[in-house]
Amino acid sequence: MHTIRVKLLAPFVLGMLALTCVLTWYAYNSARQSLEDAVLLISEAKTSQASNAMNLLFKAMSTTVQNMVAAPYTLALFANPRSERAVDDAVNWLEIITQGNEYYRDVLIVDATGRCIASSNTGHIGNSYADKPHVQQALRGIFNLGEISVGRVTKNLSAISACPIDSAGSIVGALILYADFPKIVDYETNTSHDSRTIFTALMTPQGSFIAHKNKELMGNTALRFPELYAELSRIGERGGVVRYTLRGEAFIGFAQLEKISQTLVVTCGVIDDVFAPAYTVGFALCVISLGFLGAISLIVFRFANGILGALLSLIRYAKRVSEGDLELQLETSARGDELGILHNALRSLVGVLQTALQQSKEASKMKSEFLANMSHEIRTPLNAIIGMTHLSLRHSDLSTKQLDYLDKIQLAAHSLLGVINDILDISKVEAGMLSIESIPFNLKETAENILAIQQEYANKKDITLSFEYSPATPVFLIGDSLRLGQVLNNLLSNAIKFTQQGSVSVRCWGGAEPSDETATIHVSVTDTGIGMPQKVTDMLFQPFMQADASITRRFGGTGLGLAISKRIIEQMGGEICVESEEGRGSTFSFFVQLPLAEQQHEEGNAFSLAASFEKLDIKSRRILVAEDNAINQFVLQEMLEPSGAHLVLVNNGQEALDAVKAQSFDLVFMDLQMPVMDGLEATTKIRALPAAKSLPIIAITANAMEEDKDKGFACGMDDYLTKPIDPVKLLHALTTWLVERTSPAAPR
Repeated sequence: MHTIRVKLLAPFVLGMLALTCVLTWYAYNSARQSLEDAVLLISEAKTSQASNAMNLLFKAMSTTVQNMVAAPYTLALFANPRSERAVDDAVNWLEIITQGNEYYRDVLIVDATGRCIASSNTGHIGNSYADKPHVQQALRGIFNLGEISVGRVTKNLSAISACPIDSAGSIVGALILYADFPKIVDYETNTSHDSRTIFTALMTPQGSFIAHKNKELMGNTALRFPELYAELSRIGERGGVVRYTLRGEAFIGFAQLEKISQTLVVTCGVIDDVFAPAYTVGFALCVISLGFLGAISLIVFRFANGILGALLSLIRYAKRVSEGDLELQLETSARGDELGILHNALRSLVGVLQTALQQSKEASKMKSEFLANMSHEIRTPLNAIIGMTHLSLRHSDLSTKQLDYLDKIQLAAHSLLGVINDILDISKVEAGMLSIESIPFNLKETAENILAIQQEYANKKDITLSFEYSPATPVFLIGDSLRLGQVLNNLLSNAIKFTQQGSVSVRCWGGAEPSDETATIHVSVTDTGIGMPQKVTDMLFQPFMQADASITRRFGGTGLGLAISKRIIEQMGGEICVESEEGRGSTFSFFVQLPLAEQQHEEGNAFSLAASFEKLDIKSRRILVAEDNAINQFVLQEMLEPSGAHLVLVNNGQEALDAVKAQSFDLVFMDLQMPVMDGLEATTKIRALPAAKSLPIIAITANAMEEDKDKGFACGMDDYLTKPIDPVKLLHALTTWLVERTSPAAPR
């Protein structure tokens, strides 16, 4: 009986064991093959994407350099190398090129000795670059791409292109373009697929890696693998699957050779890591099969294909979701097991993500629209305030006190304009796009203007406001006076707000050695106010931070000022901090390093500006003003009155279009938001007129958002002025478009 049972069970057990081995081997190989196919598919896509992107960027860069070499400014520079005007024209042209293309960092023109004679960055002029290999090749008449690198932090691709400059059959110099392109490969971010990890690496013809997941290899020119490059590049010429061993590790992936720079792009992964899930699946399936021989094995055999298919389907779907594809919808699963739960849970999760993403987009759109509308509605009346104040200051018969009142109104209005700009900057801060200018300014005057604005508030609270400017501190610097004034204004207004009695003092000190070109400037604001405990100061520079609810109710405020101030100072390379003791006051201080200005920078007062308008010599010119606000019409008319130009005023875009069709004009000032027809539509239709294609059209609008400027230039506007109208910028625009540029008026 026992023997018969054994004989009956043995074939079944052996059969199940054999079947278990077969199923285990089949599952392992299927999983391994699926993993390999998926890895190679992803590797090929990422490699081709990176290689094609690099090829397009290098082609565009090469074309740009060759066009610049043949440009009139370059030829004029070598035709008359001692001409200061030729050098200035070339420098201005190179600056415009780098400012107009966010990817171009610097452009240099060197003579036959390798000395820089013109550059978009004047700091290069006079320096010798004869020792640079790419310069040497260019001076030998060889167009070449210099060294290529990838930033460890930014992951941006940096490249150098050098092109010889030929004059009368001889090489007289070279043009070098330095470019920082966007991120091409993400060598540190892991692309996860079935728990596999792949990455993209870049290899130079010398055999060194300029991008690699291994930080020891990346950018290390001492570690070179020329044999590996030769092996992979042969396959990569047409793009193909590669398997290789590097420093004891076996890799699998896809390689493609970028034709212009001969850089090898390889997307791969360590074989052990790539196939680790296959090993796990095989071992797990073997253990489960051995443990559930018999009836459980029959169930597993019956439903294995369904489970495997469902699992792979979920994996593929999860991969698409991880790559940002949320369009594909899963059907509701009728399964009652864990796979069904996982299926439905993943479906619900993607639905939540879609809803959240849509809500985020709508919220972002509403926020942008709100900021744009708020800016427009505030800037429109503010234009009248600043404009009328400016016009009033042109009258020399006013008393000293009246002029002082008007000066304070103008300062306060400009401060309000700064606040409006700060509100718009909040979105830029959140997006990491806050910009810092570098222009000459008077630091002492900036600080005194802020104190003049805050003096009235200090007087109302009987608070002593003092200012100390160290004699050794430089006055004229290069930086962003508006941003620095914004920080000081915020710290000073906070100090006065939270001080009930006593004093608020502002100190400014710092200096530079005679040989230095920069100065370290320290500014502190000390008050005798309520102070803060340590736990509050630790979180004080976070957005929307207030000491507690009672402080908010008592003193008001949004809590954004210090967060924005911190970001501004950090972008200037400085640091801001606070020392405070509850009940004893606070001291906010910051330091920045700024270049020294060579000469004093003055904006000019209303009287000198009026004289400048008179000297424009545009009395015979006809200007069309399209503006629906009567006060703004009056302000602009009065500003332009000293110039003697003939102004025609219209109230909307349709009237502007009709006027251009009927009369001749030398310039058009166009508001964007107007009834009947807005400025964008009117500009588009004016540009469609054959006789008005070269008619200068300048936007004068309260729409200050970047996207508004882009729309204006896209429809054909030549320049863009935001309200409140700055007389200096208005004068500059008239000089540019009516004096320096002889533009034919649009005939009837």
